[in-house]
Amino acid sequence: MKKLAFLIPAMLMLSCGGKNQQDESQITEDTLVKEEIVDTTPLFNSIASNFNSTDLLLPEGFTYTVLFREKHDLVTRADGQKFPAKGKHDLSVFIPSEDDPENKGILYISHETNEPHADLGDGGGATVMDIEKIDGHWKITSEFHHIDFGSVGFTDRNCGGSLGPNGNVFSCEETWGYDNEYFTKRGLKEYDFGNGRPMWQNMGYVVEVDPRERKVVKRHLTMGKLVHEDVAITADGKTCYITDDYDPGVFMKLEMEQANDFDHGQLYAYKQSEDGQSGEWLKLPMDTTSLANCRKIAVEMGATMIVRHEWIEEINGKYYISETGKDYMDWDASISRGGTIPYWVKNSLTDENGQMDDPFGRILEFDPSNNKMVSYLEGGMFSDSLGCFSNPDCNTSVSFGNKTYLVISEDINGYDRGRVDALAEEDRQYYNEVYFLDMSIENPTVEDLLRFAIAPKGAETTGVIFLPDGSMIMNVQHPSPRNPAPFNVSCTVLIEGFKK
Repeated sequence: MKKLAFLIPAMLMLSCGGKNQQDESQITEDTLVKEEIVDTTPLFNSIASNFNSTDLLLPEGFTYTVLFREKHDLVTRADGQKFPAKGKHDLSVFIPSEDDPENKGILYISHETNEPHADLGDGGGATVMDIEKIDGHWKITSEFHHIDFGSVGFTDRNCGGSLGPNGNVFSCEETWGYDNEYFTKRGLKEYDFGNGRPMWQNMGYVVEVDPRERKVVKRHLTMGKLVHEDVAITADGKTCYITDDYDPGVFMKLEMEQANDFDHGQLYAYKQSEDGQSGEWLKLPMDTTSLANCRKIAVEMGATMIVRHEWIEEINGKYYISETGKDYMDWDASISRGGTIPYWVKNSLTDENGQMDDPFGRILEFDPSNNKMVSYLEGGMFSDSLGCFSNPDCNTSVSFGNKTYLVISEDINGYDRGRVDALAEEDRQYYNEVYFLDMSIENPTVEDLLRFAIAPKGAETTGVIFLPDGSMIMNVQHPSPRNPAPFNVSCTVLIEGFKK
């Protein structure tokens, strides 16, 4: 329901008597001050947990439409030849049309693939398509167009990323390759990058793509070789915040003197203060060999180690990072090399030698004004024991009315420890959920989460974005191949039902 209230100015609320007293008959409509209308109607009714579905489950009143399917849809190369689409759909980006940004644009979908592919290029990839709102519904209005990464050799596991202020997509390579065998044992060719460095030193960076021209701009070595999950670029184009999906990983930033001049940036690693109330940035060497080993160097310099950072989202000047956690890890070697333990997980240490257990993960909040990073929302079981918020991965934000929501997708690390129900655990089945969190809630807990979606068996959801009218784009990645169509392969879906 909506709440409407009126406030009477303080001067009218004086005690009886005295020359300032005002007769009620003198109070006119002009004297009343309207309070802002507060919409208390829930955005949707939170759905119950379900660990036995091969469909995409949504609240009542919401529908989905499949827009783009792995293998089912044909992708057109630059030479006009068509081939079945790659899978493992991950990042989604909407690039609005210049002439009609509310109703037309380009949809960019990345592929977190790492296999050889003679027709669409080895390793990762991306597909772009035109999308338009017609008769109140968003529809694909073009062929599915292939992005050729051949100009930079090839990419590996194109994961998250972002739309930069220059209008280009920044695609993150989430690769663990620290020797050539990591790539060649999967049948990938040992590519010569022509710079005298081994292949592995040229892989695992952030790659800039021009989605309108459907071409790759450059692989940015200045952002360092990491297990890149996401990158957030400030509106002025001068700072990139970079997440590292590794155990232990590091939180980094690239600073540039000129907007969008990534070739001349300086890379830094984050080090938290001992009391957790602030932090500093450690300046890293920028030669190519150091950039290929930037995490190791950062840890040796005392950088704060993190438990697998995933996606990062800016809301009102602060950054919200999914720290997905990990079961039973050992940081002893990294601590002995100089790495420091973050304040927010010190209680997770099981002994003084760096043994740690962090099964559920959390959402972190980073404030660049004072370099303070804290746990904003801890994962774990709901009080009714019927649900568990665990291992957050993709995140984004959206505003409806006067409320802003952080939208969080799970990618659970295991099917034990209450992350699914007993039957799904017995069957060794993964189920992931999507949650909304009202950002006006102070000190939120899992009880404040609204469960919006449950992915089909075996799938994670990722690439969640919102179109101008509030419709949602979401990728359903790597579902069980035993599911019935359409969710037996990776899909990009449109979800309608939100009221913007």
